[in-house]
Amino acid sequence: MMKRLRTARAVQFASMSLSSVLFIDDYLSYLTTGHVIRPITDQFRIPRVKLAFLIHSMGGPVVILGLVSSWVALITSQLDQAGISPQITASTKIISDPFFIYLGSIPFIFYSFLIITSTWYIVFKNISYGPMRKQEVIAHKTQNLFGGKPDLVLPHENTTNNGKMSYLIVPLLVLVTSFLLGTAYSGGYYLLGGNNSLFSAFKNNTQPFFVLFIAGLSTLICSTIIAIRSKHANSGNLPYLFASGCKLMHSPVVMVLLASILGIILRNDLKIGVYLAHIVFSSIPVFLIPLIFFAVSFAVAFITGTSWGTIALMIPIATQMLITLFSLTTPTQYTLIPLLFPVLGAIFSGATAGDHLSPISETTIMSSSSAGCYPVDHTYTQFFYAAPALCATAFSFLISGLLIYQSLTINFFISLASGLVICLGLLTYLNQNRHGKKITPC
Repeated sequence: MMKRLRTARAVQFASMSLSSVLFIDDYLSYLTTGHVIRPITDQFRIPRVKLAFLIHSMGGPVVILGLVSSWVALITSQLDQAGISPQITASTKIISDPFFIYLGSIPFIFYSFLIITSTWYIVFKNISYGPMRKQEVIAHKTQNLFGGKPDLVLPHENTTNNGKMSYLIVPLLVLVTSFLLGTAYSGGYYLLGGNNSLFSAFKNNTQPFFVLFIAGLSTLICSTIIAIRSKHANSGNLPYLFASGCKLMHSPVVMVLLASILGIILRNDLKIGVYLAHIVFSSIPVFLIPLIFFAVSFAVAFITGTSWGTIALMIPIATQMLITLFSLTTPTQYTLIPLLFPVLGAIFSGATAGDHLSPISETTIMSSSSAGCYPVDHTYTQFFYAAPALCATAFSFLISGLLIYQSLTINFFISLASGLVICLGLLTYLNQNRHGKKITPC
């Protein structure tokens, strides 16, 4: 990278591109991108809070859109627990495959589309305002990349050349390929011995969790073989590596487990979804439901610092509430619930946005530590860059609620286009009304 990147803008684009490639998992994206790109951004006097913003904005918002990611297992599992299943059982509430429902909700994850677009727009247009601009001025004039803390000295960065691109690409290809082939085979794709088209195979996949497990296990075996053959690992330190990986995921897994238990209690024992449906039906306009779920999900994720826990908590409430709101008998078809995809998109958007902007989330800590800056500085500076996307997302869900009885395609395009206009317009306005001279990239 150092041989090919000649400008500060190119370096920033490289960091976002690398984050996009690592769409498999947000932890992988944060920890890898920051350590790889930081020595190069230091050379171009890019403040480390700016790097933290770039890798944080292209982490979770990208991963939740990926068809093969750690988030897919969580989301499909929670949809299954909420009663969405292709098999009709006593607990089935909506007859459909959880993975297919997740696919249908992707176009309505407005925050991901808006924050990703705005991040590329900020770099492409060299937008600089607010606290981030102050950090850029300090880095440009004094070479202090920490931002106004002269007592700190940049650590010496050791760069080595003992890695290969294949160490990253091969495991990713194994994961994606094994998941796609496993899903197609499980769904009865005609080229693999079934009778369904590729889209029908994805829709009719009856074993998404088993496929994800096999894909993950295959990737783990592949990565282990590569690490041993390249002498980056041996049989002696493999247990330590596995234990470190489990320790890294310990807190999120516990949070999801507890949130799932709470969600089941709220749905089955306390009937919170039914209760909220009666309140909404009598006092709140239906078109405000997507906006309300976005706001509530954002607040929960921001306060708790976990997107996974928020998703596990909100999905069972939302599904039961929508079934009651439209007076449907279970099990029912998803096509009879016009708000299903917008509401799920609102939950995913709110959870992603809250986790992105929360000062106590693990992703905030990871992105700031890998970029080499303070979490408080990262939280403060990135909020002003993410606020336009946050406001635009709320406006998009308001429009989506107003278009509830239009086709999903029309609803998606009009809602997202409205949000993009608001988001990019706000960024342009804030950039034009800043104080001081414009900073030209090095």
